[in-house]
Amino acid sequence: TSTAALTESVLDSDNTCYSHLEKIPMAPWLRWHSHGAGKARPIRDEVLAAYSCRIEQQHPHSEWRRDIVYPEKGLRIEVRPMTPDDDQREAEFFEAQTVQERTRRFLGLQKTLRPDIIRSLTHLNFGRDFAIVAVDRATDALAGVARYCRLESDETVAELGAAVLQNYQRLGLGSYLLAAVFDAARKDGIQTLRAEMLKGNREAMRMAEKVGRRAGATLHLDRSDPDLDTLSFGLGEQQRRRASTKASKTHHDKGTSPPEQFKVDDSRHPKSLWRHDLVFPSGLRIEIRPADADDRERIFLFAKVFADAGVKEKAPGRTAQELLNFRTGFTLVAIDMSVDTIVGIGHFHRGTDWSCLNVLMAPSHRGLGISDFLAEEVLSAARSDVLEPRRATL
Repeated sequence: TSTAALTESVLDSDNTCYSHLEKIPMAPWLRWHSHGAGKARPIRDEVLAAYSCRIEQQHPHSEWRRDIVYPEKGLRIEVRPMTPDDDQREAEFFEAQTVQERTRRFLGLQKTLRPDIIRSLTHLNFGRDFAIVAVDRATDALAGVARYCRLESDETVAELGAAVLQNYQRLGLGSYLLAAVFDAARKDGIQTLRAEMLKGNREAMRMAEKVGRRAGATLHLDRSDPDLDTLSFGLGEQQRRRASTKASKTHHDKGTSPPEQFKVDDSRHPKSLWRHDLVFPSGLRIEIRPADADDRERIFLFAKVFADAGVKEKAPGRTAQELLNFRTGFTLVAIDMSVDTIVGIGHFHRGTDWSCLNVLMAPSHRGLGISDFLAEEVLSAARSDVLEPRRATL
């Protein structure tokens, strides 16, 4: 199906704190947390019932991260939101697709995938759009991807797209990824999802219809175009998820001892430029990676730590929504893997003729060298082609 002009987003603070959280103009999804609303059961939890697999959730604060394990095949698939770190994986995914798969995905013959197209697919504005990927844990390569992209003319309507490599088909992955997109679209206020398919792509049509019906969508099929069939799904009213009111937990006390020397372990993600594990002698393990749509809950809890502590520092100059906009900036998060919570954020934001770099650390994890590492990585990203070149003063 059509992938259209796909987009992205990031995070920023004005040098440390969320101490005046109530006064900060919040993005809509943060207000959902604050006030709460009805919570619809995600349909993605149901679509794999007929397959010989199990779903594991290793990240308790993650809405989208799951491992799908197929014991009989010895296969473990990580499902997570797409990030700018997936550039190489997206390029390799395209190369692994057959000519027919590429033609169906891009609605026409696509021989190559230019860098600017790869950027549009991986650098999303999660305030507008959404993309989720399936990664084979054994090879660290993409097995499938699904997304929606809002129309510029009507933000309540979005184009739907999905693709799964041939070797990973008939495992339920396509249905799971599509179901995740339906869950995200309903939560984010999309009223209509629209999928364009080449005529004759009956398998994709049947899968989309099945997932759409499970989502309770109203279906409309338009066959008027001689080459394309357009399947529209009416989702109705926006569903918002209920906020978690638990504060972020940390287990490290403040101290005046010198920072521990950590080692950088890149073995888990050998194809990633921006994913690292910082391993400390004490057993502390910090995951560094680009922020993504799955971090909304973590960002809220991270901000709440400062609000609950009553820290009297300057409030951030930007809403947390901007932390997830990779079109105008770049954001890395530091996650304490023992409690699955954000303990640090590094963000670069680019204006018209200026740029700024901010690093924010939880008090419990300061003095460990994590903030310096974040600053160096984000500054490196700002100087590289992660951001489109533009003359600016840092």
